[in-house]
Amino acid sequence: MKYIIIILAMLLSSIAFADEVKVELNPPRPVMGEVFQAYFRVFTDSDEEPVINFSPAGIEVVGKSNQGVSTRTIYANGKLTVTRELTIVYDLVAGKPGMNSLRDITVQLGNKTLRHPSLNVTVLKEAEVLADVFVMADVPKKELYVGEGFVARYFLYSKVPVSNLDIKKYPKLDNFLKRFLQEPERTERVSVDGQLYMRTQIYAAKLFPEKAGEFKVDSLHLSATYPTSRPNDPFGAFGMNRDYKTRTMNSETIKVLVKPLPEPVPPHFTGLVGPHQFDLQVGQNKLIVNEPLEVKLTVTGTGALENLEAPELIKHQGLEEFESNGDLKITDSEQATKVFDYTFLAKENLQIPPKTVTLSYLDSNTGRYVPTQLNFPEIVVAGGVAGERKKDSTKPEAKTEPKEEKTLPQKARELAGPITIDQWQWKTWLPYINLGLGVIALMVVAFGLLRQKNFSGIHLKSDVPRELKSGPFKFNEFVKWMAPVIQETGKSPIMIIRESPLPEESKRYFIDLLSANDYKDYSARKSEMQFSYQSAHFKELGRYIESVKNGNTTQPS
Repeated sequence: MKYIIIILAMLLSSIAFADEVKVELNPPRPVMGEVFQAYFRVFTDSDEEPVINFSPAGIEVVGKSNQGVSTRTIYANGKLTVTRELTIVYDLVAGKPGMNSLRDITVQLGNKTLRHPSLNVTVLKEAEVLADVFVMADVPKKELYVGEGFVARYFLYSKVPVSNLDIKKYPKLDNFLKRFLQEPERTERVSVDGQLYMRTQIYAAKLFPEKAGEFKVDSLHLSATYPTSRPNDPFGAFGMNRDYKTRTMNSETIKVLVKPLPEPVPPHFTGLVGPHQFDLQVGQNKLIVNEPLEVKLTVTGTGALENLEAPELIKHQGLEEFESNGDLKITDSEQATKVFDYTFLAKENLQIPPKTVTLSYLDSNTGRYVPTQLNFPEIVVAGGVAGERKKDSTKPEAKTEPKEEKTLPQKARELAGPITIDQWQWKTWLPYINLGLGVIALMVVAFGLLRQKNFSGIHLKSDVPRELKSGPFKFNEFVKWMAPVIQETGKSPIMIIRESPLPEESKRYFIDLLSANDYKDYSARKSEMQFSYQSAHFKELGRYIESVKNGNTTQPS
């Protein structure tokens, strides 16, 4: 009997140490168009890294991540054996409902090949029940005119506490003019299909369609970690769930129909859709020649003021438009204000009678153009001394003046000729003095340009938020800090780090930091990850973020 037990123990230990691969789906029955995960768990006592291959049928691979390695040391039969468990996760999307599959599943471990049977995947057309955590886009209006704005907000709905929220992919929102909104983060309790959820806004942008047609409001992809309760878990009823899972999810795409502008379009239409107010202010309207005329036009409303050019208010050959510029200020998600400052230069005597300037917007509710009348006052320009001399030169008696002036210089030269020559002889050097000053000025300008070219990127601000300098690593603060680059590229932080011009050492530091944050174990039996703040690497990243803000994606060396 003793020998039988020993033999069985040896067989069991050899089976336990054998290389093996397991594949699990989460959720087991995914929904068409939604991201689900395939977990490949490789058990081996080898040091080789696994190479996984499979053929998806009706399924698309959209992502891959490594959730880390766990080791286990076993002493059996007088032998110490170390086994490893490697977990590799594939993000998948099924394009059609029904039966799909993962075929030809193999894992290469050095010279060893592990095989796994084909895995059938039942894809649902619609979700059977609402998930504990999901993301949804909210678009209030799905039929609108070209240039009509609407706010697209993306919300996270959850029944349970959520941690380690990571936005994998921001919506591209092509065919729209985008106005990103920095709204305060707020959480509210809402009801969805009779079930209570906590709703948190995670992204918002005001969109203005730029052409007619049918377009899509893209989905937002993110991953989140949250607790899951097990049946018969005595701690689940008290909110002390001990099992956590990380799931990648995405919102559904939403179609919007964009209608063309109603015909005929009036010539005074500004291109703005929705209610707007126009205010015209004219400075001093009685001027002298070469005195500037200043005019201010303020436009406030809900439309795409980013595309609004300075409207033509007044045109006269005697008024030269010196400059006109616009300053845009965003009040909130609905209102914005753009101020145009005009400067005209009066070149001659003129009198412009008062006039009415008409500007209009489209009322999206009625489909009618609404005009606004602006009163432009009378403009009077007087010529001054220069004008009087010009008029006097036409009089007949002016012909006798040159004859009298001819004798005066001759007498002056006879009486005081030597004094004039001595006193004004230095003027012969004026051309050389001016030439020297001009050369010096050019050298100063050239030096300034070269210095700006060579050193413009060195003094980029690289301030690091105080929240990241001490205490545990705060992923949310890190994402807020990188928000300008994330919004510019639409990529996740770890992808931005990989593709950035940062030094290789800084890249490895941040990739390891984000990977540790993504894959750390949330079990109560494990401790939090250790975070060591490295000032040099954070400053390098700060300089890169500032360079993206300034429109230069190449980090200065």
